[in-house]
Amino acid sequence: MPVEQVVDLGRMTMKEVFLVGSPILALAVVVSLLVNIVQVLTSLQEATLSTVPRLLAVATGTFFLMPWMWRQLCQFTVQLLSDVHPYMR
Repeated sequence: MPVEQVVDLGRMTMKEVFLVGSPILALAVVVSLLVNIVQVLTSLQEATLSTVPRLLAVATGTFFLMPWMWRQLCQFTVQLLSDVHPYMR
């Protein structure tokens, strides 16, 4: 397999990873920012106060976004396997 095809395949895979993972990461960042602002305003510096809401937000976001993420990954896999002939050389 030529180097260009390997690079193209890696680029497509990384694009898909960023597309699927970025909503969950953005949700975790927003919740962390809000919790940190509340902690600064109330002077509560408990570690569990920042971890638990973030975990709950990520779990909830993953639960609701899972069908979309599954469809994206299935479409990527079908596209990759339906056009596998250039990679077989």
